[in-house]
Amino acid sequence: MPTSNATPRDDLDRELQLGPGMRVQRLVEAGFMIAAIFAQDLRYAAVTFVLIALQALSPRWALVARVVARLVHRRDGHRIGDLYFDLDGSRGACAISTVVLAAGIALVWSGQAMAGYILLAVPTASLLMAPTLGFCAGCWFYVLARDRAVRRGWWRRARDDFADVVIARDDGPDQPQLRP
Repeated sequence: MPTSNATPRDDLDRELQLGPGMRVQRLVEAGFMIAAIFAQDLRYAAVTFVLIALQALSPRWALVARVVARLVHRRDGHRIGDLYFDLDGSRGACAISTVVLAAGIALVWSGQAMAGYILLAVPTASLLMAPTLGFCAGCWFYVLARDRAVRRGWWRRARDDFADVVIARDDGPDQPQLRP
């Protein structure tokens, strides 16, 4: 029986990447935001703010996703429908969302309720799109800003994550028509 050199952190990352945890996390956050907008009660938005701020500090602090990962284990291998979990991208998206949520909450508290709730609708839409469509606006903005900062020399590129998820292999039976 082969021994695994995986650390508990690697196991958690793998559970978050391949399991349904991050989808459920985003849906819970979106649910609280929808409740905040329709009930016009910022207490619901505060729950999402705390959940997202924790993930901005460390993407492994996705509390709902961790509970789901304990209850529903990942399946082996990757599928095209897997939600991509990139630690840096998730952290950057949550940092951007934290700023937008704070600005929206501040607008509502300052008496600009309409502008505040419109601003709160932006991360809400992204929280709904991430698990359903696989597109995270915060991740996109983070990657765009990171790439521009790297090109200008403000940030040193640490790695390219283009090979994190193998969808098709040259030596596998998934593409027999491409073999000579």
